[in-house]
Amino acid sequence: MNRVLVVSAAMGEGHNATGRALEDAVHRLWPDADVAWLDTLDVMGSGVGPLFRWIYVSNVQRTPWLYEYFYRSLWRHRWFATASKRFVGAWCGRRLAGRVEDYAPDLVLSTYPLGSAGLEWLRRHDRLPMPTGAWISDFAPHPFWVYGSLDLTFVMHAQAVPPALACVPESTVEVSAPPVRATFRPGDRDTARERLGLPPGAFVALVSCGSLGFGDVEDAARALLAAHPEVVPVVVCGRNTALQRRLAPLAEADPRLRVLGWTDEMPAYTIASDVVVTNAGGATGLEALACGRPVLMHRPIAAHGRANAQLMADAGLAIVCETDAELGDAVRTLIAEPQRWKAMAEAATRHCDSTGTLEDGLLALTGVRPARELR
Repeated sequence: MNRVLVVSAAMGEGHNATGRALEDAVHRLWPDADVAWLDTLDVMGSGVGPLFRWIYVSNVQRTPWLYEYFYRSLWRHRWFATASKRFVGAWCGRRLAGRVEDYAPDLVLSTYPLGSAGLEWLRRHDRLPMPTGAWISDFAPHPFWVYGSLDLTFVMHAQAVPPALACVPESTVEVSAPPVRATFRPGDRDTARERLGLPPGAFVALVSCGSLGFGDVEDAARALLAAHPEVVPVVVCGRNTALQRRLAPLAEADPRLRVLGWTDEMPAYTIASDVVVTNAGGATGLEALACGRPVLMHRPIAAHGRANAQLMADAGLAIVCETDAELGDAVRTLIAEPQRWKAMAEAATRHCDSTGTLEDGLLALTGVRPARELR
């Protein structure tokens, strides 16, 4: 394998994080491979990236009802999903065509749904002969994620297979190992806490809502502090410096609260935690899963966030907390009933053990080993 193309997008950090994990796996399999990247939104045109990021953040924070309406419409009206995907596919595919042909990759890996739409357009127009796969980095697939013309679509859990096939029945679906960096893996909690300066006997709740740090993070921090005196919340604000400033007075009032900005220590903090608190369940949920940590989904954001939360809960990997009171109740339950925490952690570990490695998925895509097609 000489050339590999990753088609992603800077929409937060989740899609690129998936791409980086796949790039690492490519180099473990084929050390001399050249890996190139295309940002789908940049390819689609000047100003598209900033506009789409503004639309996404605005919908989540200000008009979640509109975001939810669009998401539900994709599921309720097949014609709407098909038309939307064809429109985006033609827009993106025409602009991807020259870039893909110039690079001439041996393998194409997509981590962003609009990029997958463009790649399917290329495939339907006989301009994508090389193996091409898509990794759905959300726990719950939605119609914009799934394309039957691509060779393989990778989902994050067996629970995600039926909804993926409901989107596009002719697609070929396989369960992937969590597409996270190799440093996200089970580790010794006490050792991680000692290195990070966290109390060994506390119940550490890692609060992470992605690089954008949006959602009800402040309320989550307050609810965790009020839940139990043993709880130590560690809040990662990502690049949201305004959130970090708002949390500073709360941390001064209660030293149990640790507030961080952007950090490269997320693997260590995840290993050091007892639970991971988030509101969308994308990359953060997958990182928790890879480390064998239960997830508490606090006030899931609209649309894909709610879908991710429900699917993770159905798989026994998360507890959905729609209110601050439910978040406090969940924490107190896990402290009072350690067997409940153990069962969720073991479910995460069993799942990761059963999915093999990212290298297995790459080999399936290239035809070196048969794909475990799930229908």
